[in-house]
Amino acid sequence: MSTTDTTEQKISSAQAVDEEYEKLERFHVNCRRIVLVGDKDPPEGGFGVVRRAELYQSAYLPTWLASRRDGPPQIVAVKQIKITKMSNTPRVKRAFTREMLVWSSLAAHPGIAKFLGFYADFENSKAWLLSPWEPNGDVSEFVKKHNLEVPEKLSLVRGARSITIVTSAR
Repeated sequence: MSTTDTTEQKISSAQAVDEEYEKLERFHVNCRRIVLVGDKDPPEGGFGVVRRAELYQSAYLPTWLASRRDGPPQIVAVKQIKITKMSNTPRVKRAFTREMLVWSSLAAHPGIAKFLGFYADFENSKAWLLSPWEPNGDVSEFVKKHNLEVPEKLSLVRGARSITIVTSAR
């Protein structure tokens, strides 16, 4: 394969990612609407950090005025994807876009948190996914807090397995 062919494939792939990314523009959230609250050092996972935030209706009003005019903000979970200056930006954007496409298509599934939107600024190493805040945390935290018996744990595993099957089929 020649260098020209490889370059053309990269350009074609980048264009395809950009087209898919643009289809998701309706989910884009202005970062001025998101106010991170809570932990200064939230626990980190393999691909990012999940933080609690307030999502306001307006990006242009001060938060105190927006709350008076539009009511209280929605409490949301913000998954901040780990991106460093050394990250391969096209690869990160491709993975981020794919996750959004899958998640936004599963919006009606009762076992999956609703996809509310995203904020991305790849030039400044920011890629955030938004969903409603779940006060019980993730599955691990839920199991620890509720001291579940084996049948209940197996039910959670079966639910997670069916979600994995659905998402891998897409």
